Amino acid sequence: MRSKLTILLLLTFLKCFLSYSQNGKIIERERLILSDSTIAKIHKADSTMIKALKEIEFFKITYLSDSLKIKGFIAKPIREGSFPCIISNRGGTAEFGQWNETGVGFFLGKLASWGYVVVASQYRGNSGSEGKEEVGGKDLNDVLNLVPTLNEIDNADTSRIGIEGASRGGMMTYLALKESCQFKAAVVLAGAANAFKALENRPEFEKHVYEKFIPNYRKNKEKELKARSAVFWADKMCKTTPLLIMHGSSDWRVQASESLELVNKLYEYKHPVRYILFEGADHGIREFRKEFFAQTKRFFDFYVKDLNDLPNMELHGR
Repeated sequence: MRSKLTILLLLTFLKCFLSYSQNGKIIERERLILSDSTIAKIHKADSTMIKALKEIEFFKITYLSDSLKIKGFIAKPIREGSFPCIISNRGGTAEFGQWNETGVGFFLGKLASWGYVVVASQYRGNSGSEGKEEVGGKDLNDVLNLVPTLNEIDNADTSRIGIEGASRGGMMTYLALKESCQFKAAVVLAGAANAFKALENRPEFEKHVYEKFIPNYRKNKEKELKARSAVFWADKMCKTTPLLIMHGSSDWRVQASESLELVNKLYEYKHPVRYILFEGADHGIREFRKEFFAQTKRFFDFYVKDLNDLPNMELHGR
Protein backbone atom coordinates (compact mmCIF):
# COMPACT_ATOMS: atom_id res chain seq x y z
CA MET A 1 0.00 0.00 0.00
CA ARG A 2 2.80 2.38 0.94
CA SER A 3 4.69 1.63 -2.29
CA LYS A 4 1.55 2.38 -4.37
CA LEU A 5 1.13 5.68 -2.55
CA THR A 6 4.79 6.53 -3.16
CA ILE A 7 4.44 5.77 -6.87
CA LEU A 8 1.27 7.89 -7.05
CA LEU A 9 3.03 10.81 -5.37
CA LEU A 10 6.01 10.49 -7.70
CA LEU A 11 3.76 10.42 -10.76
CA THR A 12 1.89 13.48 -9.50
CA PHE A 13 5.18 15.30 -8.89
CA LEU A 14 6.45 14.30 -12.33
CA LYS A 15 3.26 15.54 -13.97
CA CYS A 16 3.52 18.89 -12.17
CA PHE A 17 7.21 19.19 -13.04
CA LEU A 18 6.62 18.45 -16.72
CA SER A 19 3.71 20.89 -16.77
CA TYR A 20 5.85 23.62 -15.22
CA SER A 21 8.78 22.95 -17.55
CA GLN A 22 6.50 23.41 -20.56
CA ASN A 23 5.32 26.87 -19.50
CA GLY A 24 5.79 29.39 -22.31
CA LYS A 25 6.35 26.76 -24.99
CA ILE A 26 4.94 27.87 -28.34
CA ILE A 27 2.89 25.02 -29.78
CA GLU A 28 1.35 26.93 -32.70
CA ARG A 29 2.72 29.85 -34.69
CA GLU A 30 1.06 31.44 -37.71
CA ARG A 31 2.16 34.54 -39.59
CA LEU A 32 -0.34 37.38 -39.35
CA ILE A 33 -0.69 39.45 -42.51
CA LEU A 34 -2.47 42.73 -41.82
CA SER A 35 -5.48 43.29 -44.07
CA ASP A 36 -5.82 46.35 -46.31
CA SER A 37 -8.65 47.64 -44.11
CA THR A 38 -6.49 47.34 -41.00
CA ILE A 39 -3.61 49.17 -42.68
CA ALA A 40 -6.05 51.90 -43.71
CA LYS A 41 -7.20 52.31 -40.09
CA ILE A 42 -3.60 52.49 -38.87
CA HIS A 43 -2.76 55.05 -41.57
CA LYS A 44 -5.66 57.21 -40.41
CA ALA A 45 -4.49 57.00 -36.78
CA ASP A 46 -0.78 57.53 -37.52
CA SER A 47 0.47 57.85 -41.10
CA THR A 48 4.11 57.45 -39.97
CA MET A 49 3.36 53.83 -39.01
CA ILE A 50 2.86 52.68 -42.61
CA LYS A 51 6.56 52.75 -43.44
CA ALA A 52 7.42 51.13 -40.11
CA LEU A 53 4.99 48.25 -40.70
CA LYS A 54 7.02 47.15 -43.71
CA GLU A 55 9.89 46.35 -41.35
CA ILE A 56 7.86 44.39 -38.79
CA GLU A 57 6.49 40.86 -38.85
CA PHE A 58 3.53 39.63 -36.83
CA PHE A 59 2.55 36.18 -35.61
CA LYS A 60 -0.48 34.64 -33.94
CA ILE A 61 0.68 32.07 -31.40
CA THR A 62 -0.64 29.48 -28.98
CA TYR A 63 1.60 28.92 -25.96
CA LEU A 64 1.36 26.85 -22.79
CA SER A 65 0.59 28.30 -19.38
CA ASP A 66 -0.18 25.96 -16.48
CA SER A 67 -0.89 23.24 -19.09
CA LEU A 68 -3.49 25.50 -20.74
CA LYS A 69 -3.31 26.51 -24.38
CA ILE A 70 -3.27 30.32 -24.44
CA LYS A 71 -3.61 32.58 -27.48
CA GLY A 72 -1.19 35.43 -28.00
CA PHE A 73 0.78 37.53 -30.48
CA ILE A 74 4.33 38.39 -31.47
CA ALA A 75 5.50 41.58 -33.20
CA LYS A 76 9.18 41.93 -34.03
CA PRO A 77 11.64 43.60 -36.39
CA ILE A 78 12.33 41.69 -39.61
CA ARG A 79 15.99 42.70 -39.75
CA GLU A 80 18.76 40.62 -38.22
CA GLY A 81 20.05 41.36 -34.77
CA SER A 82 19.38 40.81 -31.08
CA PHE A 83 16.57 42.95 -29.71
CA PRO A 84 15.33 43.81 -26.21
CA CYS A 85 11.83 42.70 -25.35
CA ILE A 86 8.52 44.07 -24.11
CA ILE A 87 5.58 42.15 -22.66
CA SER A 88 2.37 44.06 -23.40
CA ASN A 89 -0.72 43.50 -21.24
CA ARG A 90 -4.18 44.22 -22.67
CA GLY A 91 -6.94 45.91 -20.74
CA GLY A 92 -10.56 44.92 -20.36
CA THR A 93 -12.18 41.58 -19.59
CA ALA A 94 -13.52 38.82 -21.83
CA GLU A 95 -14.10 40.20 -25.34
CA PHE A 96 -13.97 43.84 -24.25
CA GLY A 97 -10.43 45.08 -24.78
CA GLN A 98 -9.16 41.87 -26.38
CA TRP A 99 -6.36 42.11 -28.91
CA ASN A 100 -7.67 42.43 -32.46
CA GLU A 101 -5.81 42.86 -35.73
CA THR A 102 -5.93 46.66 -35.57
CA GLY A 103 -4.64 46.76 -31.99
CA VAL A 104 -1.89 44.29 -32.75
CA GLY A 105 -0.83 46.17 -35.88
CA PHE A 106 -0.99 49.64 -34.37
CA PHE A 107 0.06 49.25 -30.74
CA LEU A 108 2.29 46.16 -30.76
CA GLY A 109 3.61 47.32 -34.12
CA LYS A 110 4.47 50.71 -32.62
CA LEU A 111 6.51 49.09 -29.83
CA ALA A 112 8.24 46.74 -32.27
CA SER A 113 9.11 49.65 -34.58
CA TRP A 114 11.31 51.01 -31.79
CA GLY A 115 13.50 47.92 -32.07
CA TYR A 116 11.84 45.54 -29.60
CA VAL A 117 10.50 41.99 -29.71
CA VAL A 118 6.98 42.31 -28.35
CA VAL A 119 4.72 39.55 -27.00
CA ALA A 120 1.16 39.76 -25.72
CA SER A 121 -1.47 37.43 -24.27
CA GLN A 122 -5.24 37.27 -24.65
CA TYR A 123 -5.33 35.66 -21.16
CA ARG A 124 -7.00 32.36 -20.34
CA GLY A 125 -10.66 31.93 -21.20
CA ASN A 126 -10.55 34.48 -24.04
CA SER A 127 -10.42 34.29 -27.85
CA GLY A 128 -10.02 30.52 -27.92
CA SER A 129 -7.66 30.31 -24.94
CA GLU A 130 -8.35 27.45 -22.54
CA GLY A 131 -9.19 27.97 -18.88
CA LYS A 132 -11.16 30.64 -17.04
CA GLU A 133 -10.34 34.30 -16.70
CA GLU A 134 -9.83 35.52 -13.12
CA VAL A 135 -8.98 39.21 -13.65
CA GLY A 136 -5.69 39.15 -11.80
CA GLY A 137 -5.87 35.68 -10.26
CA LYS A 138 -4.23 32.65 -11.80
CA ASP A 139 -4.35 34.35 -15.20
CA LEU A 140 -1.33 36.37 -14.03
CA ASN A 141 0.65 33.26 -14.95
CA ASP A 142 -0.31 33.84 -18.59
CA VAL A 143 1.71 37.06 -18.36
CA LEU A 144 4.68 35.66 -16.43
CA ASN A 145 4.87 32.63 -18.72
CA LEU A 146 5.51 34.93 -21.68
CA VAL A 147 9.06 35.27 -20.35
CA PRO A 148 9.97 31.68 -21.32
CA THR A 149 8.00 32.26 -24.55
CA LEU A 150 10.54 34.96 -25.41
CA ASN A 151 13.28 32.33 -25.12
CA GLU A 152 11.77 30.62 -28.17
CA ILE A 153 12.08 33.71 -30.36
CA ASP A 154 15.40 33.75 -32.22
CA ASN A 155 16.32 37.43 -32.02
CA ALA A 156 14.90 38.15 -28.54
CA ASP A 157 17.46 39.26 -25.95
CA THR A 158 15.87 37.95 -22.75
CA SER A 159 18.44 39.69 -20.57
CA ARG A 160 16.59 42.92 -21.40
CA ILE A 161 12.83 42.68 -20.82
CA GLY A 162 10.36 45.48 -20.14
CA ILE A 163 6.66 45.15 -19.33
CA GLU A 164 3.73 47.47 -19.88
CA GLY A 165 -0.05 47.55 -19.65
CA ALA A 166 -3.11 49.76 -19.68
CA SER A 167 -6.15 49.77 -17.38
CA ARG A 168 -6.67 46.13 -16.30
CA GLY A 169 -3.37 45.47 -18.07
CA GLY A 170 -1.81 47.98 -15.71
CA MET A 171 -3.08 45.93 -12.78
CA MET A 172 -1.53 42.83 -14.38
CA THR A 173 1.74 44.74 -14.70
CA TYR A 174 1.69 45.73 -11.02
CA LEU A 175 0.99 42.11 -10.07
CA ALA A 176 3.89 40.94 -12.23
CA LEU A 177 6.23 43.36 -10.43
CA LYS A 178 5.03 41.91 -7.13
CA GLU A 179 5.97 38.40 -8.27
CA SER A 180 9.16 38.98 -10.26
CA CYS A 181 12.29 41.13 -10.45
CA GLN A 182 13.21 40.10 -13.99
CA PHE A 183 11.88 43.24 -15.67
CA LYS A 184 14.24 46.14 -16.37
CA ALA A 185 11.42 48.71 -16.52
CA ALA A 186 7.64 48.96 -16.49
CA VAL A 187 5.20 51.44 -18.03
CA VAL A 188 1.55 51.70 -16.97
CA LEU A 189 -1.22 53.70 -18.60
CA ALA A 190 -4.31 54.41 -16.46
CA GLY A 191 -3.63 51.32 -14.37
CA ALA A 192 -6.28 49.94 -12.03
CA ALA A 193 -4.67 50.25 -8.59
CA ASN A 194 -7.53 50.27 -6.06
CA ALA A 195 -10.48 47.95 -6.70
CA PHE A 196 -12.47 49.47 -3.83
CA LYS A 197 -12.32 52.93 -5.41
CA ALA A 198 -13.20 51.34 -8.74
CA LEU A 199 -16.40 49.98 -7.18
CA GLU A 200 -17.28 53.42 -5.81
CA ASN A 201 -16.74 54.91 -9.25
CA ARG A 202 -18.38 52.10 -11.22
CA PRO A 203 -20.70 50.00 -9.02
CA GLU A 204 -21.72 47.86 -12.00
CA PHE A 205 -18.26 46.27 -11.84
CA GLU A 206 -19.43 44.20 -8.86
CA LYS A 207 -21.88 42.16 -10.93
CA HIS A 208 -20.41 42.34 -14.40
CA VAL A 209 -16.70 41.91 -13.61
CA TYR A 210 -15.71 40.96 -10.06
CA GLU A 211 -18.57 38.61 -9.26
CA LYS A 212 -18.46 37.10 -12.73
CA PHE A 213 -14.74 36.39 -12.98
CA ILE A 214 -13.17 36.28 -9.50
CA PRO A 215 -13.50 32.82 -7.88
CA ASN A 216 -15.40 32.77 -4.56
CA TYR A 217 -15.81 36.54 -4.78
CA ARG A 218 -18.77 36.88 -2.44
CA LYS A 219 -17.14 34.70 0.21
CA ASN A 220 -13.74 36.43 0.07
CA LYS A 221 -14.58 39.87 -1.30
CA GLU A 222 -12.19 42.01 0.75
CA LYS A 223 -9.29 39.58 0.41
CA GLU A 224 -9.71 39.21 -3.35
CA LEU A 225 -10.07 42.94 -4.01
CA LYS A 226 -6.99 43.75 -1.92
CA ALA A 227 -5.06 41.09 -3.82
CA ARG A 228 -5.83 43.04 -7.01
CA SER A 229 -5.12 46.50 -5.60
CA ALA A 230 -1.49 47.60 -5.74
CA VAL A 231 -2.05 50.38 -3.17
CA PHE A 232 -2.19 47.68 -0.47
CA TRP A 233 1.10 46.02 -1.41
CA ALA A 234 3.14 48.77 -3.07
CA ASP A 235 6.05 47.88 -0.79
CA LYS A 236 6.12 44.36 -2.30
CA MET A 237 6.69 45.54 -5.88
CA CYS A 238 10.23 44.97 -7.12
CA LYS A 239 12.31 48.06 -6.36
CA THR A 240 14.84 47.27 -9.07
CA THR A 241 12.17 47.80 -11.71
CA PRO A 242 11.73 51.54 -12.39
CA LEU A 243 8.13 52.41 -13.11
CA LEU A 244 6.54 55.05 -15.33
CA ILE A 245 2.86 55.70 -14.56
CA MET A 246 0.75 57.90 -16.85
CA HIS A 247 -2.88 58.90 -16.41
CA GLY A 248 -5.39 61.30 -17.89
CA SER A 249 -7.00 63.70 -15.42
CA SER A 250 -10.38 63.35 -17.19
CA ASP A 251 -10.40 59.54 -17.23
CA TRP A 252 -13.84 58.30 -16.08
CA ARG A 253 -13.13 54.58 -16.50
CA VAL A 254 -10.21 54.45 -14.04
CA GLN A 255 -9.98 57.70 -12.13
CA ALA A 256 -6.56 59.29 -11.79
CA SER A 257 -6.93 59.27 -8.00
CA GLU A 258 -6.06 55.55 -8.09
CA SER A 259 -2.68 56.26 -9.66
CA LEU A 260 -2.07 59.24 -7.38
CA GLU A 261 -2.69 57.08 -4.32
CA LEU A 262 -0.28 54.44 -5.60
CA VAL A 263 2.40 56.98 -6.52
CA ASN A 264 2.31 58.38 -2.98
CA LYS A 265 2.83 54.86 -1.63
CA LEU A 266 5.71 54.19 -4.02
CA TYR A 267 7.29 57.52 -3.07
CA GLU A 268 7.03 56.54 0.59
CA TYR A 269 8.81 53.23 -0.12
CA LYS A 270 11.44 54.92 -2.32
CA HIS A 271 10.46 52.94 -5.40
CA PRO A 272 11.94 54.50 -8.56
CA VAL A 273 8.75 55.92 -10.09
CA ARG A 274 7.95 58.68 -12.56
CA TYR A 275 4.38 60.00 -12.77
CA ILE A 276 2.80 62.06 -15.53
CA LEU A 277 -0.76 63.39 -15.21
CA PHE A 278 -2.03 64.60 -18.58
CA GLU A 279 -4.41 67.48 -18.10
CA GLY A 280 -7.87 66.87 -19.54
CA ALA A 281 -6.92 63.53 -21.12
CA ASP A 282 -9.24 60.52 -21.31
CA HIS A 283 -8.66 56.85 -20.47
CA GLY A 284 -6.42 56.24 -23.48
CA ILE A 285 -4.73 59.69 -23.27
CA ARG A 286 -5.86 60.22 -26.86
CA GLU A 287 -5.45 63.99 -26.53
CA PHE A 288 -1.72 63.50 -25.94
CA ARG A 289 -1.09 60.21 -27.76
CA LYS A 290 2.10 61.39 -29.46
CA GLU A 291 3.55 62.53 -26.12
CA PHE A 292 2.43 59.30 -24.43
CA PHE A 293 4.30 57.20 -26.98
CA ALA A 294 7.37 59.45 -26.77
CA GLN A 295 7.51 59.10 -22.98
CA THR A 296 7.04 55.32 -23.20
CA LYS A 297 9.82 54.93 -25.77
CA ARG A 298 12.18 57.20 -23.82
CA PHE A 299 11.66 55.23 -20.61
CA PHE A 300 12.09 51.79 -22.18
CA ASP A 301 15.10 52.89 -24.21
CA PHE A 302 16.81 54.34 -21.14
CA TYR A 303 16.31 51.40 -18.78
CA VAL A 304 15.70 48.37 -21.02
CA LYS A 305 17.56 48.98 -24.27
CA ASP A 306 20.50 50.93 -22.82
CA LEU A 307 20.47 49.39 -19.30
CA ASN A 308 21.16 52.65 -17.50
CA ASP A 309 21.63 52.58 -13.73
CA LEU A 310 18.74 53.02 -11.32
CA PRO A 311 18.29 56.49 -9.82
CA ASN A 312 19.33 57.37 -6.28
CA MET A 313 16.05 57.43 -4.35
CA GLU A 314 17.57 58.73 -1.12
CA LEU A 315 17.30 62.42 -0.30
CA HIS A 316 20.40 64.12 -1.69
CA GLY A 317 21.75 67.19 -3.46
CA ARG A 318 22.73 70.66 -2.32
